[in-house]
Amino acid sequence: MKKVVALIFLFWSSAAYAQHESLPKGGSVFVQAPKSDIGASAARELSSELENWGYWKLASSKSSAEFVLKLDTKISGGVTWTSWGGKSVALSASFYSKDDNQIWQSEYYKASPNGVNGYNSQSAAVKKLVKGLKKKFR
Repeated sequence: MKKVVALIFLFWSSAAYAQHESLPKGGSVFVQAPKSDIGASAARELSSELENWGYWKLASSKSSAEFVLKLDTKISGGVTWTSWGGKSVALSASFYSKDDNQIWQSEYYKASPNGVNGYNSQSAAVKKLVKGLKKKFR
C-alpha cells in the first residue's frame, strides 16, 4: 500500500510541475489583451513582468511569435468588505498556438484594492498571475 501511495504521489508531483512542451522555455510569446483601458494597461504590465521573469521572449507581433498569450480580464465593482468601493480585477492567461488552437489556460487570479497593494488591484492581479505561471512553468 505504501508503494502505491508513493507512486501516486510521484506521478502527481511530476505532472504538476511538468511544463507543457508546446510552451518551451525561451520560446517567443505575444501578449494579446481585450480592447479596453484595463485590458491594455494590464497587458503592458504583464509584458513587463514576463520580460523581468525571462522564461519566454516577448514578440512584438503575433506573426513573429511561437505562441500567443490571450489575457482575459473580469472587472467587478461596488462596495464589499474586500474592495472598499474600488474595482476588483480578475485575470486569466490562455495560451494559443499560431493556428489558434488553445494549448493551456490558467485559472483566474483576482485582487481587490486594499492598503497592502496600494489600492491597485490590477497590479496585484498581474503579480498573482505571473506567480501562478512561475509555479506551472519552471
